[in-house]
Amino acid sequence: MMQRPRRFAACVVATGLLALGGITAGVEAAQANVAGFCDGSGATATCTVNEQITAPTTVTVGVTASTNGEATVSWNASCTDSTGTTAKTSGATMSETPVQVALLPLPATAGGTCQVSAAVSLPTADATNALSVAMTYTTAATPSPSPSASASSAPPPSGHLVQGYDNKCVDDAGNSSGNGAKVQIWNCNGLDKAQLWTYSNGELIHNNKCLNDKAWGGNGARVILYSCNQALNELWTHQSNGQYVLNAKGYRLCLDDPAYSTRNGTQLIVYTCKDSTNQRWSKP
Repeated sequence: MMQRPRRFAACVVATGLLALGGITAGVEAAQANVAGFCDGSGATATCTVNEQITAPTTVTVGVTASTNGEATVSWNASCTDSTGTTAKTSGATMSETPVQVALLPLPATAGGTCQVSAAVSLPTADATNALSVAMTYTTAATPSPSPSASASSAPPPSGHLVQGYDNKCVDDAGNSSGNGAKVQIWNCNGLDKAQLWTYSNGELIHNNKCLNDKAWGGNGARVILYSCNQALNELWTHQSNGQYVLNAKGYRLCLDDPAYSTRNGTQLIVYTCKDSTNQRWSKP
């Protein structure tokens, strides 16, 4: 059977230094922040996200749907710096969902304030289709202070604790490095290698494997270790309230200690984000 060719069209109008953002395969960076959401439904599902963002380095629009199709994403962005200098951009693109559309590079004026609006439409034959759009952004990393002359020359630890509800920690059962290993809660112990994690490029990593929403299961699915591959079901955005937001499924699911469990060995899940104490975790 001949595969239907994928259509792609893009147009952009830029003022100043802002240019068209391409379509990317994944989320921008580990320090991504969620700017806003919108939802649409029906055979011609549409929605618009309009957000004010301070000092972004990248802005990305992610589109997912219950019935995939060819989405049209159009955007407008206006950035103004502290001197009153403004640069603007507008553009549109069409591509099959799920898709990530990145507006980059942003101009020097993006160090001030940007007003970014993105409108998405997705026509399908499914009257029950549900459209979900998330706008995320990154900001410049804060440089680490230089070590003092008296600083220890010992090598840094290979990871740090991820602490959650009732002082329980994220724990790799048996300190496994195998795909599918159970990820659970356990009494925190900084000497236990099974509880040492790093957070890099949006991935929570232990024993060179990544925290993963098992089989893209979605709400209520168990969390495991799996080979790191930058898939959306193992990319997490750590929010200021402590939530780890899963980038798959429209940025609506969070790392969750089910039913506020305090029992050692309880397997972690992903669940609808609700800013509850059983979804708040430290950042390694």
